Formats: sequence, structure tokens, C-alpha cells
Amino acid sequence: MAEIPVFPAFVAAPEIDERFVLPGLGIEQRLRVPAAATGGQLCLVEQLCPPGKGPPRHVHTAQTEVLRILEGTFELEIDGAPIPAPAGTVAVIPPGRPHAFVNRGATHGRVLFLLTPGNDLAAFFRRLAELLVEGPADPDRLNRELAPFGFAITGPPMG
Repeated sequence: MAEIPVFPAFVAAPEIDERFVLPGLGIEQRLRVPAAATGGQLCLVEQLCPPGKGPPRHVHTAQTEVLRILEGTFELEIDGAPIPAPAGTVAVIPPGRPHAFVNRGATHGRVLFLLTPGNDLAAFFRRLAELLVEGPADPDRLNRELAPFGFAITGPPMG
């Protein structure tokens, strides 16, 4: 039987979350549990998403993503199929599956997502924000820069 990794318990108050605003997308990411706190087993992020906004279509090459709609009315897209996603919806997206979501509601929505195994999302979000602050992003350049994080853009946001 494989040995189960052990790491210390981790508790974070909301005021110490690392926050990243992604220019041009209007999305705020709050890193709730960094991968370093779990020995790389997982990371947990809360996303605040304005109406009509969401991430571009993308894949995680080696991570499973579990997301839960906490507040708002969203639409998911997994493998090109649209899926209504009101508050309470949970989706499990295996590695390599193109996906995205958009807030279809009239107010800000919140999405909680867990990625496993975890990676350095703080470095990922910092680099992504740096690239987006330069103006409209070139998808080829973004993919070159973000490939080391196991992330690839496959299309525009759902909008």
C-alpha cells in the first residue's frame, strides 16, 4: 500500500488570502489554500466574477479541477457543451478537458475551485496578471509563458 503524505493542518483567515486581479478579464482570484500548505496535494481558489465575465476556454494538462458555484448564475462549457450552472452546482473536470465558465447573472458571482495536484498558483496568477496588464493578450504568447504551469488557452472567454 502506498504511503499517504502527511502535512500540517492549515487554517487561513480571509484577510491573509493572496489576491490577484486579472486585467481585461475583471476577475479577482483569492488564493485560499496554496499548494505549499498541502505538500502539493491540492490548492483552493475563490474567484469573484462580474456579470458577463469568466476565464478563457482552457485546459489543465495534469490537474483535475473541481469547481462549485457559491453565488450567482453561471454557464459552464466542458468539451464544447454548454451546461447551466446555478448556485450549488459542482463540476469535476479531468486533466486535458477544455472548459470555461461565464457569469450569466446580473450581479457578481463567486466560484470556489480546487486543483489537484496543487501547483504554485500564486506564481501563475502573478505571471498571468503581468501579461494581461500589457494589453490584449496574444494567445500564443500566453500559452508559451503559462505552459510551465500546466495551463493552455484553447479559445476566448465565453462572454
